[in-house]
Amino acid sequence: MTDILNIKRGLTSIAGSGGKTTLMYALAAELSKKGRVIVCTTTKIYRPENIITLESLQKEEIKNIFADNNILCAGKDCGEGKITAPDMPFSKLLEAADYVICEADGSKGLPLKAHAEYEPVIPAESAETIGVLSISGVNKRIANVCHRPEIFAKLAGLDINDIAAPKDIAEVIKKEGLFDRFIINQVKTKEQLSMAEEIAKELGIPVFAGEIRKGRLICLRS
Repeated sequence: MTDILNIKRGLTSIAGSGGKTTLMYALAAELSKKGRVIVCTTTKIYRPENIITLESLQKEEIKNIFADNNILCAGKDCGEGKITAPDMPFSKLLEAADYVICEADGSKGLPLKAHAEYEPVIPAESAETIGVLSISGVNKRIANVCHRPEIFAKLAGLDINDIAAPKDIAEVIKKEGLFDRFIINQVKTKEQLSMAEEIAKELGIPVFAGEIRKGRLICLRS
């Protein structure tokens, strides 16, 4: 996926809903084959089970981890098994690694999301922001499938009890103008692909669709 998404060295942010964490770890696994990778968040994520998490982030400690493993997680414990943003500035993380992948948004596990004025929390050093949503939220009632449904409905010119059609979702993405690339996740069937194509044709950015968990993406709009 790193090739089709054209992930460059530096800091890449991921925001939206429906697959952000899965994407972050999938990209990290691929990128670790060609460089040192740090994963992190500016919000809250569950502490990864199979990646060493550092809180102190001393240079020597980071160097020791990278001597044996090309991936580490940087973050500060915030309780309930979760971590939040690291204490070390992102500029310093970039000095320590070839790639930094940052989850910069929360969505309460819902497939669609609109953003409050303080979201997403994208580091100033971020070279690119990738947006994500799940196709499972398309053509469903906004109130049932969207984090911050009131904001989504307002941007789409709808009520929270209305249906989020593909054109409405595209309208929200365009009006927010937050992303450089976009992934429509959990696309498995021809019907779902057709809905994803409806969204993609309305956007002026590269759009991809498929199943992040399986490492399968196709380009809908370049």
